[in-house]
Amino acid sequence: MPLQSPIVLNLYGEDNQLIRTCTRAFVPWKMLKKAVTLNKQIGKKEIDSFEETDMDALTAYIMEIFSGQELTIQILDEQADVTEMMNVVRAVMSKARGVMDPTLPPRP
Repeated sequence: MPLQSPIVLNLYGEDNQLIRTCTRAFVPWKMLKKAVTLNKQIGKKEIDSFEETDMDALTAYIMEIFSGQELTIQILDEQADVTEMMNVVRAVMSKARGVMDPTLPPRP
């Protein structure tokens, strides 16, 4: 069975040049549980109501999703795009919806 599309986070350097791409081909169950919690914490907030604790929780989650790929808080602070950071959480939730959607036919 082929793997699903990977979750991707690009890192950028000076002049917006792509310097590295982090990928995750599968999502462990524990990461879905954490995504649900994170989504409840920040999912419906407007950006201007985000608190520093929300940003710290998102950063920690991203570092855990891409564990083993040498991500640090400083790297994410300086090289990650805000839209892509938020899309990582959405991608995990989307993968879960795809496998948990009862309207989809069962996999062979």
